[in-house]
Amino acid sequence: MAKEIAAILDKTECLKSIKRFSKPLESTALLDNLTHNKYASNTLISFKNDWNNFLSFCSAEHIPALPAKPDTVHRYIEQMAKKRKLASLKRYMVTISLIHRCHNLSDPCAKAEIRIAMKKQQLEKHDDSQNAAPFRDEHLQQLVDYFELSTKPKDVRDLAIWAVMFEAMLKRSELAALCVENLYIHSSGLIDLEVGSTTISLSSIASKALQRWLMLGMVIDGFVFRRIDRHGNIGDKPLDHSSIYRVFRRASEELGLGNTSLFSGQSPRVGAAQDLSDAGLSIVEIQEQGRWKSPAMPAQYVGNTDRHEKEISKFIKPKPWEK
Repeated sequence: MAKEIAAILDKTECLKSIKRFSKPLESTALLDNLTHNKYASNTLISFKNDWNNFLSFCSAEHIPALPAKPDTVHRYIEQMAKKRKLASLKRYMVTISLIHRCHNLSDPCAKAEIRIAMKKQQLEKHDDSQNAAPFRDEHLQQLVDYFELSTKPKDVRDLAIWAVMFEAMLKRSELAALCVENLYIHSSGLIDLEVGSTTISLSSIASKALQRWLMLGMVIDGFVFRRIDRHGNIGDKPLDHSSIYRVFRRASEELGLGNTSLFSGQSPRVGAAQDLSDAGLSIVEIQEQGRWKSPAMPAQYVGNTDRHEKEISKFIKPKPWEK
């Protein structure tokens, strides 16, 4: 849902802030303060990068960025549309709109000119948004065959990640945050994961892969999945999203898949949803198993686009350029 952010009403403070935001941001601190600590760190990083890109464009064109005229934003859309997808363009508009509104300035993204420009991009780029390539059970089984006997730390860890993320339908953040304290190892060797308020039972395949990693990595407390340096040394720090992306990119390469089927950190949830759908589960049942807040995403993942559009419309507040 949209966040309500109070604007700077004091004129002196507002002018000072406008001056600061008219220069490239070196960190997210100013944005965090401007938005009253209401956004996650990764979101603030995206805002910072997007705003700095807009500043760079305005500087090259010798036009002010704050406040920006609708024509400036329109030209920026046209420029960025040459190399960016619709989702990126929408995010740029969110950032520009937010920073203007927080400074109590007229929102250039709310003008008719921008609404028309974005509608044009939506029509031209309607099909450029695609699901991540699905990582399915058949892929996992092949990787198990390749690596179940390997003793290399990276092989053992990555196989455990592929198996656990797929079976538990974990988000990247859930995998990164998983700690030994969230595991329950039965006397049979099977493992249960505690993810939030949900307990997830792993199969013998995933349990075995995870057990091998815990033993080889000597992971007895703290984060389950950790970084490994180029020399094979296992650290204490958890994986970040980029590291998880590389683990699944590696799976694509090991399986010899082409560039059109590159896996990402979302791939196991997409693939698991499709496997469950093929097994006869309903969208609501898949939603429950994957812990989605609405049926919208599982509906999209299994190809039920009508259901996806219907469900997601309940949660999306029209942006200024969409009204």
